[in-house]
Amino acid sequence: MNFGADMNRNPDSTLQALRPEALDGLAAEAYARRREEDIARALAATSEETVPGTALRTRRRRMPRVLTTGLAAGALAAAAAGVIVATDDSGGPRTPAPAASQRLDARTVLLASAEGAAKAPATTGKYWYTRERETRLVGPARKPPPGSERARKKRWTKSPPVTAYVSTTQDTWSGLDRHERTITGIDRKITFPSAAEEARWRGLGAPELEPWSAKRQVNDYDFSHIKLTRTQRNTTVSALTGLPGDPGALERALRGWYEDENQASVEHDGVPMEGDFAQYVFGVAQDLLAGPITPATKSALFRMLAGQPGITYLGAGTDRLGRRGAVLALKGGTEIRLIIDPRTGRLLEQDSGDRKSPSLVMTYQAMGWVRHLGDRP
Repeated sequence: MNFGADMNRNPDSTLQALRPEALDGLAAEAYARRREEDIARALAATSEETVPGTALRTRRRRMPRVLTTGLAAGALAAAAAGVIVATDDSGGPRTPAPAASQRLDARTVLLASAEGAAKAPATTGKYWYTRERETRLVGPARKPPPGSERARKKRWTKSPPVTAYVSTTQDTWSGLDRHERTITGIDRKITFPSAAEEARWRGLGAPELEPWSAKRQVNDYDFSHIKLTRTQRNTTVSALTGLPGDPGALERALRGWYEDENQASVEHDGVPMEGDFAQYVFGVAQDLLAGPITPATKSALFRMLAGQPGITYLGAGTDRLGRRGAVLALKGGTEIRLIIDPRTGRLLEQDSGDRKSPSLVMTYQAMGWVRHLGDRP
């Protein structure tokens, strides 16, 4: 072989050809090991500093975690119109604290999460089970403008002129056969942002602030005969289990979702969704990571997100169960934040809106496949 001639033509390829292949493997292993060490140090770091922010309004159309859960939520929560802010159960906001050292960036955390997710064993079952705790602040609903669709169809509910923090846990079993069971109103807790607000509520006779979540209820649904829209077909349990495990193929599938959602938004609201594909897919990531996607798909999702613009790493944070993870954020019409454990790729928590007073917080306590309704993994 004439190395001199080859070097003149393409020195980079020639040097690559001369390089022992083992060196590439050693370099990759060293980088992965160093990345794991960096993440371990970041998650172990502590800081009392909070993340500043300003109040933002959530305007992204919310895609259901899976089809049946979205339909059930609509049947149960039609009266929940006054959602404003979310905090922890004590009524004070819990904000992710950035790590003392922010050597890591979002891409590194996402790639590490992809590696962690890929190591999980592939399991299956008949029902996908989740236990999640939702925290929000309910208050007086604003009357819609005269002549608006909400006013015309009376899509608002009057409520007492006080605000209170409401936290509830929900168990959900979503079936491959489009049957579902939910248990709502578990461990419901209401607190107030101040003693004065609680005194005002008691002065009004302690009215119920959120009737639909006041009692523990077991609800069984059969959605197997419902005609599905295209966006609903995308998010059935069976469709989610079939999503590809290749980042490029997954991105193409999710871009199709994005187009379907835009079309649905135009048909429903007369305007397309706000935000670009990166903002859309970061918001949908919560539903996917809490849903029945395979380890390969979850890994591909993290790798795909690593190539999206605008995602930032805010440092290490603690969710409302005390679990530490990496906080990733992306700003659109509102800021969405995910707390991920990069070592396993597990979603711990999602919130959106102001960093000190999120508009909604979802804490994921457990998830996994089970064989029968009522079973837990």
